[in-house]
Amino acid sequence: MFISITSSKTSEEHASKVEAFLKTFLPRMRQAPGVVAIYRYARPDKGDKHTVVIWESEAALKAYRQSDLAKEAVAFEQSVDLPSTREAYPLLQSL
Repeated sequence: MFISITSSKTSEEHASKVEAFLKTFLPRMRQAPGVVAIYRYARPDKGDKHTVVIWESEAALKAYRQSDLAKEAVAFEQSVDLPSTREAYPLLQSL
């Protein structure tokens, strides 16, 4: 399995747009081939939010990143000037 982490810091001006987008986007992403689970969390003290996705394989993650769905997310981020970072790692253990 693989884990991907997308991190972003939303301006107050765009916070409601981002949450509205994710409310419809994340359920569709959950249906992408190879997605095992999606978690979203915030660090109020830092002012940032993160989306963690558990993937069946690195190949599933790579296929998603080439998909129209992923391109939609990137286009949205650009439209609201939302700087995001993306990381991915092998998942070593799941209990």
